[in-house]
Amino acid sequence: MRAAIAGADAEALRKVAHSLKSGSANVGADGLAQLCKEMEKLGRAGSTEGAAALLQQMQQAFLAVRESLSAILVKEH
Repeated sequence: MRAAIAGADAEALRKVAHSLKSGSANVGADGLAQLCKEMEKLGRAGSTEGAAALLQQMQQAFLAVRESLSAILVKEH
């Protein structure tokens, strides 16, 4: 995603965001999935403008999801 943003490659951005959106939704990370949906829309519109700021939000959401999933795994073992 960083490479797509740096290269202003809106189509690559759309594809990566779409894949991450699906994976996020599959594990119940709805907030992250919504951010991915916004990024996907940006790419579909042929733009990467504002993508870097959105990526920062996605990174924060990802960290929160990772922490939550890790906590669940610890409880199960």
